[in-house]
Amino acid sequence: MSLSETKLSRDNADDGKDDAGRLQQYKNLTKHEELRRRRTECSVEIRKQKGADLMMKRRNIIDNEDDDLNECESENEDKDKLSNGNQMSNTNRLSNDEIKQILSSNPSEDDMIRCFESLRKSLSKTKNPPIDDVIQSGLINALVQALRVQNDRVQYEAAWALTNIVSGSTSQTMSAVEAGACAPLIELSCHSDGQIAEQALWAVANIAGDSAQLRDYVIECHGVEALMHIMSRIDQFTTSHVRTIAWAFSNMCRHKNPHAPLPVLKVLAKGLAVLVKHSDRQVRQDACWAVSYLTDGPDEQIELARESGVLSTIVSYLDESENLIAPALRTLGNVATGNDSLTQSVIDLGVLDRMVQLMEKTRSTSIMKECCWLISNIIAGTQKQIQAVLDAHLLPILVNILKSGDHKCQFEASWALSNLAQGGTSRQIVAMMEENVVPALCQALNTTHNQDMLNNTLETLYTLMLTVQTSYSHKMDILHDEVEENGGLDALERLQESQSESIYTQAYRIITQFFGDDENDENGQNDENSRASAAGNAQNQWNF
Repeated sequence: MSLSETKLSRDNADDGKDDAGRLQQYKNLTKHEELRRRRTECSVEIRKQKGADLMMKRRNIIDNEDDDLNECESENEDKDKLSNGNQMSNTNRLSNDEIKQILSSNPSEDDMIRCFESLRKSLSKTKNPPIDDVIQSGLINALVQALRVQNDRVQYEAAWALTNIVSGSTSQTMSAVEAGACAPLIELSCHSDGQIAEQALWAVANIAGDSAQLRDYVIECHGVEALMHIMSRIDQFTTSHVRTIAWAFSNMCRHKNPHAPLPVLKVLAKGLAVLVKHSDRQVRQDACWAVSYLTDGPDEQIELARESGVLSTIVSYLDESENLIAPALRTLGNVATGNDSLTQSVIDLGVLDRMVQLMEKTRSTSIMKECCWLISNIIAGTQKQIQAVLDAHLLPILVNILKSGDHKCQFEASWALSNLAQGGTSRQIVAMMEENVVPALCQALNTTHNQDMLNNTLETLYTLMLTVQTSYSHKMDILHDEVEENGGLDALERLQESQSESIYTQAYRIITQFFGDDENDENGQNDENSRASAAGNAQNQWNF
């Protein structure tokens, strides 16, 4: 069997943005790539916390028999995979050589149980499990062969040991797959014995969670068909088993370089529509993260989530604990990056009205940042959608965050206000001035060193001043005074010395276009005086 590594190049969004037609064209060309690029950058925090939480839940099982097997902790936090540390019964530990000798001598079923249980216990060590030793000894082939032995206990111990092997590195996981573990594990995931089925599915989920390549191999081995067969019997399973099912769905949807094929995701979406309504919170949490991965892609994928009917359920998560709020916000924010129809579906579900209450009560910086990001995606839509944000009274909240929020939240708020400036009507843009945005913009110009945030702030200030000058000229003097009184003009003059060409250009443009009149008048008067003096000197020169 040969498995080749799949590599895809990712196109980076072009940061250069043409000022011409910017108010009308922001969403048309740059929205999807730019917002999705930022989503990747800002997603790490919540996903790391989620991964840590899940790994503790799955591995925190105690064995009273051996101190070095007490509490199994994750040694590989950057992997979206789990290792099973539970222990079952008392057996004397056998060395790998002893196991090989027994298994090579026509062993009885009791001998096999003893060998594979001992092997599983060795692989369940809290620290430094001897995965490589097992692989190098050739016993991984024995474990795979044991999956087909018609003895429940042998199959269970073998599946358990393999679960711990495929919770390791990619090379360790690949060793198990290349030894032929994937197909029999998938078959056992549909076993009539619930313990065997759950343990086998756990191993399959770890394989799928390793990489897009191995996820695709699970698909090739009919893993999706097995999952949907399992879903047809979901009411028969324990809560622990359903949690493993939700985890498997999550790993099947997780990788995006490349995404799973669209027909596969369409099938998985049907299962997720059931899981998001499960009574167990951890099941719902994993299922919601799976939907967030499903929607982290092109419009066709996002549409699958809408068609499956999961979104209305996910919106209700915004009233629950933060463990559910986080994946719900990520999912809804992903949907809002889609086309205008998809963005509108978020609004139609009543999300904006829930945002105000959520943003007022949460103390989580990550949740607040995700709220700002979701709102900025909606503001990047049509002017009708921008108005829905304004009607929900979210603009003053965004302004307040820009002025006094955590710096990560300020960054997201700057994107939201910049999107409004780029896509709003004159009336919508001037609404920012009415909500006292100028002090917040000037403060950002004076305090932030983030170039993207500076660019956002400069673009917002420029568009606001241009709009007022063009459509609300009677407010221009007030706007001038606000900018100067809040240190904005001093900041603009300082930013003209920036090493960034875009920041220098924008600061220079604002000063010359909106603050150059007095200086020009003064220069003009000085030029007139100079000319008069020169004329007088010339006249005196010829007066003998």
